[in-house]
Amino acid sequence: MITGNNLTNWHQTIARIFESETDSESIYELLKGVEALVHGNSSMAILYPKKSTPQVTHHRLLANEKPSAQVDRYIDGAYLLDPFFRAAIDESSEGLFLLREVAPDAFEQTEYFRVYYSGANLSDEACYLVQGEDGTVASLSIGRAADLHGGRFSTDEVTLLRSLFPLVKSVLRKWILDRDSAETETFGNRLDSALENFGNSVLTKRECEVLHMTMQGHSIKSMAERLDASVDTIKTHRKHIYSKLDITSQSELFYLFISALRHHSESDKDPLVSLDQAS
Repeated sequence: MITGNNLTNWHQTIARIFESETDSESIYELLKGVEALVHGNSSMAILYPKKSTPQVTHHRLLANEKPSAQVDRYIDGAYLLDPFFRAAIDESSEGLFLLREVAPDAFEQTEYFRVYYSGANLSDEACYLVQGEDGTVASLSIGRAADLHGGRFSTDEVTLLRSLFPLVKSVLRKWILDRDSAETETFGNRLDSALENFGNSVLTKRECEVLHMTMQGHSIKSMAERLDASVDTIKTHRKHIYSKLDITSQSELFYLFISALRHHSESDKDPLVSLDQAS
């Protein structure tokens, strides 16, 4: 909990937030202050406008985290598989969430997890999600490296983070309201249905459902329960999917998806069609 120097430092953070002349400054001070309060060492502030690509406006990465992987590839389309983003979009979630609260049961077996968590040596992440009235979502996430301060956030640290939500919500809501509202059709707008359409030019409807759930990190058992099918049926669907897409692993599936998104041009079509046309 907050004690001694931490309390003094946090009060100074609040003062700097109030004194900030721009939203960018207040977000930076909030990010840095919350990170210090719970011994985080990797953090990001991201704005998800409804009609354009995500805006990663602030990031404090670990030394082994590469902006090309952690930021650029994320914006290119990997964010569609982010459990926090999916919680915000699919369930309209708002508040503070831990990765283990929003991630599917086999998420740690996905390539997304390998790239953004194990590959970056992150063992825990807490993320504030705030919903804007126009459908825009703002997030502020705090990560912790596996080899520092016990790895995962403690119960007391999570309680502390939750208690800060009213302040975080106020700052992020102002950020959403003050942003430039002049939005046009962009690459991000074309990605709205990209995950939903991915693979539908070569796969059956049920195979597409299994494909999408696989990419998001659901286990075979979880998919069987959600799709009211047997485990053997799901395994057969997975086998057919890999064969039709000419892939052999989760890793290949992830990079096929990212590659297809880079060539995606029409929102109502399977991204794979654009990839084939570009080949």
